[in-house]
Amino acid sequence: MPLLKLTDQTVFDPADGAGVLLDGAEGAYYELNPVATLMLQAALQYDTADEAVRHLGKRIDANEATLREGLDALTGSLAENHLAEPAP
Repeated sequence: MPLLKLTDQTVFDPADGAGVLLDGAEGAYYELNPVATLMLQAALQYDTADEAVRHLGKRIDANEATLREGLDALTGSLAENHLAEPAP
Protein backbone atom coordinates (compact mmCIF):
# COMPACT_ATOMS: atom_id res chain seq x y z
CA MET A 1 0.00 0.00 0.00
CA PRO A 2 1.49 3.38 -0.96
CA LEU A 3 2.76 5.82 1.64
CA LEU A 4 0.03 8.33 0.76
CA LYS A 5 -3.50 8.13 -0.66
CA LEU A 6 -5.38 11.00 -2.24
CA THR A 7 -8.78 11.67 -0.73
CA ASP A 8 -11.82 10.78 -2.84
CA GLN A 9 -12.46 14.40 -3.81
CA THR A 10 -8.85 15.09 -4.91
CA VAL A 11 -7.63 14.83 -8.48
CA PHE A 12 -3.90 14.94 -9.30
CA ASP A 13 -2.51 15.72 -12.74
CA PRO A 14 1.30 15.67 -13.04
CA ALA A 15 1.18 17.15 -16.57
CA ASP A 16 4.35 18.78 -17.86
CA GLY A 17 6.20 18.05 -14.62
CA ALA A 18 4.40 20.80 -12.69
CA GLY A 19 1.59 19.00 -10.90
CA VAL A 20 -1.89 20.26 -10.27
CA LEU A 21 -4.24 19.17 -7.50
CA LEU A 22 -7.94 19.87 -7.64
CA ASP A 23 -10.06 19.61 -4.51
CA GLY A 24 -13.51 18.81 -5.87
CA ALA A 25 -15.19 19.33 -2.49
CA GLU A 26 -13.90 22.86 -2.01
CA GLY A 27 -13.33 23.80 -5.63
CA ALA A 28 -9.72 24.68 -4.77
CA TYR A 29 -6.88 24.40 -7.26
CA TYR A 30 -3.26 23.87 -6.17
CA GLU A 31 -0.14 24.05 -8.33
CA LEU A 32 2.95 22.08 -7.35
CA ASN A 33 6.47 22.89 -8.41
CA PRO A 34 8.40 20.14 -10.25
CA VAL A 35 10.13 18.87 -7.08
CA ALA A 36 6.86 18.67 -5.12
CA THR A 37 5.31 16.87 -8.09
CA LEU A 38 8.08 14.24 -8.02
CA MET A 39 7.67 13.90 -4.26
CA LEU A 40 3.92 13.39 -4.50
CA GLN A 41 4.35 10.81 -7.27
CA ALA A 42 6.85 8.93 -5.09
CA ALA A 43 4.54 9.06 -2.05
CA LEU A 44 1.70 7.68 -4.17
CA GLN A 45 3.90 4.90 -5.58
CA TYR A 46 6.12 3.64 -2.76
CA ASP A 47 5.11 1.91 0.46
CA THR A 48 7.59 3.59 2.81
CA ALA A 49 9.30 6.94 3.19
CA ASP A 50 12.67 5.16 2.86
CA GLU A 51 11.70 3.76 -0.55
CA ALA A 52 10.35 7.11 -1.70
CA VAL A 53 13.48 8.94 -0.57
CA ARG A 54 15.74 6.41 -2.33
CA HIS A 55 13.77 6.90 -5.53
CA LEU A 56 13.83 10.69 -5.19
CA GLY A 57 17.59 10.64 -4.58
CA LYS A 58 18.03 9.30 -8.11
CA ARG A 59 16.07 12.21 -9.61
CA ILE A 60 16.71 15.19 -7.35
CA ASP A 61 20.12 16.60 -6.43
CA ALA A 62 19.69 16.75 -2.65
CA ASN A 63 20.82 14.74 0.35
CA GLU A 64 18.61 12.17 2.04
CA ALA A 65 17.79 14.37 5.04
CA THR A 66 16.62 17.23 2.82
CA LEU A 67 14.50 14.89 0.70
CA ARG A 68 12.91 13.30 3.77
CA GLU A 69 12.19 16.73 5.27
CA GLY A 70 10.58 17.90 2.02
CA LEU A 71 8.53 14.71 1.69
CA ASP A 72 7.33 15.02 5.30
CA ALA A 73 6.41 18.69 4.79
CA LEU A 74 4.51 17.96 1.58
CA THR A 75 2.59 14.98 2.95
CA GLY A 76 1.78 16.95 6.12
CA SER A 77 0.50 19.91 4.13
CA LEU A 78 -1.62 17.71 1.86
CA ALA A 79 -3.13 15.96 4.88
CA GLU A 80 -3.78 19.28 6.64
CA ASN A 81 -5.65 20.55 3.57
CA HIS A 82 -7.64 17.28 3.31
CA LEU A 83 -6.16 16.48 -0.09
CA ALA A 84 -4.46 13.24 0.96
CA GLU A 85 -4.13 10.93 3.91
CA PRO A 86 -1.54 8.43 5.07
CA ALA A 87 -2.31 5.00 3.70
CA PRO A 88 -3.53 2.52 6.33
